[in-house]
Amino acid sequence: MGKIIYREGPTIYISIIFTDFVLLCVLAILSLLIWMNCAEVNSRHLEDVASLTRAEASGLAAIDELSQSPGTVEARAAITEYDLEQEKKLMKELEAQKKRVAKAKAEQAEKDAKDRILKEAQANTAATWSGSGWNGQPLTRGRGTITGPSGKETYYNLNMSTCVAIMRGMGFSEEEYPYNVREDGCKCLGDYVMVAANLRIRPKGSFIMTSCGVGIVVDTGGFAAHNPTQLDLAVTW
Repeated sequence: MGKIIYREGPTIYISIIFTDFVLLCVLAILSLLIWMNCAEVNSRHLEDVASLTRAEASGLAAIDELSQSPGTVEARAAITEYDLEQEKKLMKELEAQKKRVAKAKAEQAEKDAKDRILKEAQANTAATWSGSGWNGQPLTRGRGTITGPSGKETYYNLNMSTCVAIMRGMGFSEEEYPYNVREDGCKCLGDYVMVAANLRIRPKGSFIMTSCGVGIVVDTGGFAAHNPTQLDLAVTW
């Protein structure tokens, strides 16, 4: 609450708010405390600096000066360059590792595919031929007709472009099954000897065992009518 003070003469009303007075006192006390704290911190800093020996002070100055010297700058630059080179080397090694892993996976996938095809060829042979008589020798020009692992074998030498086109249309891509002629003269799709067969029991695209390795059926012939298990191997002889 405020007080009203009366004086003789002109009437002057002086109102002093008690709460304002308290607030001013609090602000004054806080200002004093802040000033005292700053003075104490400054005093401690001066004491710490004063407590340094001449050698310590000289060492600190030398370190500060050295950190800005050309030699130090060059050293930092060299370290940075070394770190970058190490990072590049690590990235290169990681990239090489990825390529090795990818190559290993591709080789394993290729091996798995070959194993699967070999098993398919063996199963097709077992399902369509129960005879015997193969002596383990491959078909050659000199041995024009033999009994192979899947029955009678003969050979023929014709242009295979139509057969290759048909097989491409069936999904045997150039990438996975390139047309090629082996050193022994067998015409192949990929690693597999192209053969003509009875398509009723050995359809196009199926794999079958031959005396020259795994064969792939790409064609047929008139022989199929009287000898359904015969195979005609495509060669260059």
